[in-house]
Amino acid sequence: MRNLQIKITFTIFLCLYNLLLFGQQNVVGIIQDAETGEHIPFVNIGILEREKGTVSDASGKFLISIPSEFTNDSIRISAIGYKTQTFIIGDFIRSIQQDSVITLNKDVVVLNAVIVTPKNLKVKVLGNTKQSRIMRGGFRNAELGNEIGLKIKIKKSPTYITAFHSNITSNTGQKLKFRLNFYSIEKGLPAEKLINQNIIFQIDSQEGDFTLDLTQYNIIVEEDFFLTMELIENAGNKESELFFSAGLFGKGTVTRLTSQAEWKKLGGIGIGFNVTSEYQK
Repeated sequence: MRNLQIKITFTIFLCLYNLLLFGQQNVVGIIQDAETGEHIPFVNIGILEREKGTVSDASGKFLISIPSEFTNDSIRISAIGYKTQTFIIGDFIRSIQQDSVITLNKDVVVLNAVIVTPKNLKVKVLGNTKQSRIMRGGFRNAELGNEIGLKIKIKKSPTYITAFHSNITSNTGQKLKFRLNFYSIEKGLPAEKLINQNIIFQIDSQEGDFTLDLTQYNIIVEEDFFLTMELIENAGNKESELFFSAGLFGKGTVTRLTSQAEWKKLGGIGIGFNVTSEYQK
């Protein structure tokens, strides 16, 4: 009788497993530059308003599992320096089945010239400088495209951003790779990306202060902005975590679960991100 129960249970498990597989489809593709054919790394691919997304790898390859009930929803593909594309998921799947390559066209944006002269500059740290080990926030078992950040208020326009800082409380994810993003603000949430370069980095330190030099990117902002860290690659243990100090910081902290998901505001706890800025006195 016991063996019969085991067989029945195992059979039911297999049936449920097959139903789960049948209920979603793994879609594999490659993102390429439409003009050069070069693979585009770290592209955001996600189903709108569904918290279901991913990021292409360093070779432009991606895999996303799409539940069958999302067939009529929209999927968006976006990359820094390229025009965003949006598809109905049913059309997207059929297109991938015919040709696994998706091409993106370059987006030529002419930026207004803003000059910060090196004379009479005032240096100011902006953001949350808390170094608490009790309050913390960050990434644990995170999906690719997971972002967290906070609103940075500038003192004077224009402002030159020279470095990013945070304080690490624990790090078991030395093989995690991140992108630093700067966003304009619309209705209190991140909107458009402000820079046309990928700022990619890893954090090897297990704890303590972390600084990322940004002088090579010539980042100049003219208004308040959102600064976020985005997980774009996990080449190690999927259960890796990276946590930063946090502290009381109003309502400026935001997060989203994965690529193209909706932004959500957190409570009064602010992630401990800050930047070194320079502006004319």
